[in-house]
Amino acid sequence: MNLERDWRQLLQAKEPDVHMKDIEVLLRGFAMLMDGENYRPSMVKFLNQFSKKCEDNDSKRNQYLKGLFSSFLQATASLPERTFINKNNRFNIALYEAAFTATCADAYREGRNVENVIRREQIEELKADEDFGAASLHGTTQTDNVQKRLQRAATILSTC
Repeated sequence: MNLERDWRQLLQAKEPDVHMKDIEVLLRGFAMLMDGENYRPSMVKFLNQFSKKCEDNDSKRNQYLKGLFSSFLQATASLPERTFINKNNRFNIALYEAAFTATCADAYREGRNVENVIRREQIEELKADEDFGAASLHGTTQTDNVQKRLQRAATILSTC
C-alpha cells in the first residue's frame, strides 16, 4: 500500500521514507479506525499492541483492508494535492488520521468500501474547527485529544 501512486501523491513524497514514517502513518490510520476506542498513550505502545493483534489477520481480511484503503484514496482524488500538507510543509498526520478514520468508519463496520468522496470544503471546515485545532496543537497523543480529533472529524465528515 505504501507504494501506491495515489498514496505517494497524498503524502507529497515520491519515494518511501527511509525511516518508515509513511508506513507508521498508514499503521496509525488503521489502528485508529479498527481499535481507536482502546487508544491510550503511548502511541508507540498502542501501535505495537495493534500490530500484534493484526498478526492473526488472514489474507482475505488483509485484502479487504487494502481495498478499503484504495477506496479511501479514491474518495480523496478530487482534493487539492497539498490537502494534508501543513504550513511547515510537512504531512499533517493528525488530519490524515482523523479524516481516514471518519471516512472509513461506516464502511469498515459494514464490511464494504468507501462509496462517497471527501469534499475540499469538509477538510477546510475540519482544519478551521477550533476543537480540532486545539486537540492538534499540544499533547497530540493524549487520549482526550486523540478522541476529540476523531469525534470532530466524524461530525464534520459524516457524509463520506
